[in-house]
Amino acid sequence: MLALGTAVVVAGALAGCTSSEVSGGGGGGAETEEGGTLLYSGFGGSYEESIRAAVFDPFSEETGIEILYDTDGSNVAKLAETIAAGATTPDLVDTESRTLAQFMAGDLLQPLDMDELDVSDVASQDTINEYSVPWYQFSRNLFWNADAFPDGGPETWAEVWDVEKYPGTRSFPTYPTGVLEVALLADGVAVDDLYPLDIDRAFAKLEEIKPNALFGGQEDVAIAQGEVVAGLYTLGRIRDIQSGGANIEYSWNGAVVSVQSLTIPKNAANPDQAYEAIQFALEPDQQRAVLDALKYTPSVTTVLDELTAEERADLPGTPETNEVSFYIDGDWYAENWDEVSARWQEFVNS
Repeated sequence: MLALGTAVVVAGALAGCTSSEVSGGGGGGAETEEGGTLLYSGFGGSYEESIRAAVFDPFSEETGIEILYDTDGSNVAKLAETIAAGATTPDLVDTESRTLAQFMAGDLLQPLDMDELDVSDVASQDTINEYSVPWYQFSRNLFWNADAFPDGGPETWAEVWDVEKYPGTRSFPTYPTGVLEVALLADGVAVDDLYPLDIDRAFAKLEEIKPNALFGGQEDVAIAQGEVVAGLYTLGRIRDIQSGGANIEYSWNGAVVSVQSLTIPKNAANPDQAYEAIQFALEPDQQRAVLDALKYTPSVTTVLDELTAEERADLPGTPETNEVSFYIDGDWYAENWDEVSARWQEFVNS
């Protein structure tokens, strides 16, 4: 296996720092007279800037609730340690399918009181569960460098595995979620037959590509500079790399769709404010703002119905792309995370 930098686990495209420093939108951190405070745990960086403008600044203006921020949205170990110590946790955690599975497996979340929420406009009701409410969907897609393959690049996972026809280095995330699935697709498993995952078969297929693959690290730089010619990467980052001038193309074949959800952890000090924030994030105006800011798929029918067929054809989780892509099964990962994680660490470190 090729090495590239230090593997960094982040939530999908949501690149940001991993410090635990807490910052407030207006500074000070004192409780406001109108609505109190809410500690949101996310990912920092440009993602935080986007969702502040789209959702949380308007929420504070409307409710008087001051939002504080930390960047531990994917830090499962820290949340577990905080709860075990009996300490106060963040009030609202922003999480994708793979980290939600770990939170659920670790019994770190409060069951949501659905009497406190109106989720009737959520388009995919099966993406709601006892512990989380979806607020948008994003994807990781098969990509290739068009300069490396002027006659056409690999557009299926079986072709990505064909290093003779499409020579060069591949890159994959540093975590197993989604990677196991595309390995099975490369081995001939149909999209509809992925779950329950055949772990042995998936790792056997990954061993085939390992000599020509990177797992984690500074993918942006490697992809933009042509060091990597194909692989699996978050669509938002692919588009950013394209905007920077790199000749990168992508496919919806075997795209990995994840649901980004809002959750309330155990020991949260301000669950009432968290419920208010979740409801606000599902309002059509905020869903439109998230779509504009992140270019990902809103979760509510009201906004989805406003999209043109052309727009839906290039968004995850729509009828136009669902036929060839698949959703991460968070429930399966929650039940099997310990085994999957151990096997994955053995694989990437050997």
